[in-house]
Amino acid sequence: MEPGQIQTSFFNQIKKQLPPHLSLVEEVAEILNVSSDSAYRRIRGEKQISFEEIQKLSVKFGLSLDQFLHLKSDSFLFNGRITNDSDFNYDQWLQEVVKQLSFICMHNPRHHYYVAKEIPFFYYYLFPEIAAFKSFFFMKSILHYADWKQTRFSVKDDYSRYNETWKKISDSFAAIPSTEIWSIENITSTLHQIEFYRVTGALKSDDDALVLLGKFEELLNHLEKQAEHGVKLRLGQNPVEGLASYNMYSNEIIMGDNMQQILMGNNLVTYINHSILNFIYTTDEVFNDYMKKTISNLAQKSTPISVTNERERLLFFNRIRAKITASKELILK
Repeated sequence: MEPGQIQTSFFNQIKKQLPPHLSLVEEVAEILNVSSDSAYRRIRGEKQISFEEIQKLSVKFGLSLDQFLHLKSDSFLFNGRITNDSDFNYDQWLQEVVKQLSFICMHNPRHHYYVAKEIPFFYYYLFPEIAAFKSFFFMKSILHYADWKQTRFSVKDDYSRYNETWKKISDSFAAIPSTEIWSIENITSTLHQIEFYRVTGALKSDDDALVLLGKFEELLNHLEKQAEHGVKLRLGQNPVEGLASYNMYSNEIIMGDNMQQILMGNNLVTYINHSILNFIYTTDEVFNDYMKKTISNLAQKSTPISVTNERERLLFFNRIRAKITASKELILK
């Protein structure tokens, strides 16, 4: 590939990262602190970009030069933030989730693939009680925030400052067509968290545990309704024409890893979960093509339980409900 072609290809990749309403010329001009005309000449390959400019653009848009220079390497470039208690705390993590979902919603076509190890975390934010509990868990036991060390949880605690953010997450997620591969074990870790907090006194009362388990039963009802009608739903919404499609699969022998892949227009992005809460992502074409095949193979080896296969769908959700019932009985005995 000629140098001019490489430069053009480089800017084409940047364009793929931009929301449809943003101008490539204006974004490049702002990042490089040059005029729009100068940015345009760089984009067209009429003016060569410097190494410093390549570095600025690559960092800003999370690009790897390997694919442009046809370098043979065993490395893939990932981007992401690590949640902490200073420059990227839990509140900022939530805002980043909102930002990412909003960006996805700007594209057509769009599709969200999720290979679940646990309940896909976006669903937590449908119910304030579940969202509050999971937020408590993240900040107390995963991020180990000092202010939360001695804190106890109740569903009656005031988490209202998060309500608007939680609603943005759940509403945006409902607007994205999805394919999810589940296991009946996806709820197990959450049930263990509730029980651990109950017996160690981190819950203020047994009633809090029972309320939470009841809310998870409501969440299951919501998910079963989505699966039955094959569409994504907001809380309390009835299925109608024009809603985002929903494909649900059950896999009995393979546990997922919370890996996600997003189709945005003609582009794919893969998100890899690490350290419980955090994700890193890549736009690398080789990696994304491999993960796309992996998801397709997993789906082929799984049982579809959305729209058709009513018997398998009932069995799947009833087995999860049985786990919740067993957790309730443990409290009430």
